Amino acid sequence: MPKYQDIVAELIRLYEDGYNDGTLTSTLKDYVERKDKALRKAESFISGFEDCEMQEGVPALLQEIRNASA
Repeated sequence: MPKYQDIVAELIRLYEDGYNDGTLTSTLKDYVERKDKALRKAESFISGFEDCEMQEGVPALLQEIRNASA
């Protein structure tokens, strides 16, 4: 669950930097949306290699990306 660990670490960092609740909520929402968008783009790009016999690690990589975005 690295996705949630990253979010919690970011929340703690922002809180320690003195962000208020409204700013924290907005910032974390944007953070999660950007991260999810990046994971979806990575999944889309890598899935194009899924059936290529020369790319042995692609199915495992795709599964890791899908697990991270779940």
